[in-house]
Amino acid sequence: MSSISKPVNTSRIQVLPEELANKIAAGEVVERPASVVKELLENSIDAQATRIVIEVEAAGKELIRVSDNGAGMSPEDARLAFRRHATSKICRPEDLASIRTLGFRGEALPSIASIAKVRLSSFNEGHEAGCEVCVEGGTLLWARETAHPRGTTVEARQIFFNTPARKKFLKGDATEFAHIAQAVTHQALAHPRIHFTLTHNGRQVLNVLPTEHAQYRIAELFGTELAKELVQVGESSGDYLLEGYVSNPVFTRANRSAQYFFINGRFVRDRVVLHAVQHGYSHLLPKDQHPALFLYLSMDPRLLDVNVHPAKAEVRFANQQEVHQFISRGIRNALGRNESSPSASSRQSEVRAAEEPSPPPHPGQTGPRSQTAVSYSAPLHSRHESRDLSRALERFYQGGGEPVAGAQSSPERQIEIFDRKPSPLSSLIYSEFEPVGQLDNSFIILQGKKGIVIVDQHIAHERVLYERFREAAKNRKIEVQGLLFPLAVEFPPDEAHLLSAHLEMLGALGLELEPFGSNGFLLRSAPAIFKNDDYGEMLREIAESLSNRGSVQTVDEKREEIIVTMACRNAIKVNHPLEPDQIGKLLFDLERTEMPYTCPHGRPISLLFDMEDILRKFLRK
Repeated sequence: MSSISKPVNTSRIQVLPEELANKIAAGEVVERPASVVKELLENSIDAQATRIVIEVEAAGKELIRVSDNGAGMSPEDARLAFRRHATSKICRPEDLASIRTLGFRGEALPSIASIAKVRLSSFNEGHEAGCEVCVEGGTLLWARETAHPRGTTVEARQIFFNTPARKKFLKGDATEFAHIAQAVTHQALAHPRIHFTLTHNGRQVLNVLPTEHAQYRIAELFGTELAKELVQVGESSGDYLLEGYVSNPVFTRANRSAQYFFINGRFVRDRVVLHAVQHGYSHLLPKDQHPALFLYLSMDPRLLDVNVHPAKAEVRFANQQEVHQFISRGIRNALGRNESSPSASSRQSEVRAAEEPSPPPHPGQTGPRSQTAVSYSAPLHSRHESRDLSRALERFYQGGGEPVAGAQSSPERQIEIFDRKPSPLSSLIYSEFEPVGQLDNSFIILQGKKGIVIVDQHIAHERVLYERFREAAKNRKIEVQGLLFPLAVEFPPDEAHLLSAHLEMLGALGLELEPFGSNGFLLRSAPAIFKNDDYGEMLREIAESLSNRGSVQTVDEKREEIIVTMACRNAIKVNHPLEPDQIGKLLFDLERTEMPYTCPHGRPISLLFDMEDILRKFLRK
């Protein structure tokens, strides 16, 4: 009689234990102590807290405590909050298409509790007593009643105590705490109406009171010098509303560390947004330089997917190109309205008033706001309030007058972003200074009551030529002069191909080219405004520009690039002596341009050596 053998289990797939699954999930949500702070702050903000206190020890490795005065939790909810995917933020699949909260996955607390020792205390006014829940390494130790004021306190101790392999990859305390401070800064900028306090090892690092004005919060976190140089942005269109501030083009950084962008109250780093910002500045920025910005985009959440990253660090737009164009247009319009760079017809009167920044009207005054746009953006202020704000900021940071409402001095104020000695000009009038002469036949020296101004003659003339030629091209009134002898110019095959594809555009700009040989062209005419006869080099730079940009640029962008190149190539060169009347004419023309403080490439045209600084250097003050 044969025996029946039992089947051998050859399956290699198995269901992970819940404890191990929680630790894996924690790896997606909790990268470092700052991740814990971020998740807890989002929970407090979603609970409608108006005051949040963050206490950390050893850069969060030993203790993170976040306390708020929000809605609080019932005993039952406090226990359920530590279950995976337990959330009050979404209920149905349709809710994922219109998320209006910062946290929604229901993974944060169980993920944190799986790699730390967590204690949650909370009180909801609808119950007789508060509650306390303690979870260690994912295991519930107790849940009991306790006394607690309205709101919630979450303590996370000994981060990664049960995963030493991950703990050893943490950086030093200085680095880890810098990440925590940045996480708090993100939320403080996104929600200026909330009072934030941050302490490290018992020492207060940040204390910002609630304020109705985002610029107050920016000034407190980054200093008044930056805050006073910001240009207000206000743009609305359909489902989109863009508010906030960007820096004047003469103030830039070599990296994007001073760029803060929020979508429906959520801080994001998005390539579409970053490219739109650079595009909005166009040729106002030097190469590899970036503006400071604090922008708040409110939009219909149905047009935005925030569920593409476990830590919600990335987003996806339903209409990417539409968002790009909207942001870019908003920045261009804001820079165009900036009263520190007024139009030529009103420059004399407006520049004198520009020492008090006057932002454009609130977007609500310029167009209807979409009924579906979510109002998560930081509060801005009116034109009249802006003048009062500027004076208040100046009194506060110069140590005189009353402190600004909603701002306190931070014990660890961040280092100033911009070095302004000497300062690039952004509001002074050149005619208030007297020309003294040239320095090295390259720079024009001016003197006046406010100090000494040095003007780069090449890029000053470049700005003048650029605006004249751009205006002529816009109105199709370019005067063309024929060359006595056509100029033959050879190009590499790829550049010759690009030029062939743009012959019509070049002809509209006064450059009449015709093919000559396999990869050559004959230049028969050029714009009369340009006196330089080095047309061959100018054409090579145009071809190189078209080659480098490729198909990324639109036709208008390519035309703009060509105009910039032509202006640069034909401007007065360095090491070129100028007569007094030539200097006077150049300054006269420069002052009547739309942007007399930066060249089309974004470089500063002039520098001011302030008289107060000069006197101080010579110990006369």
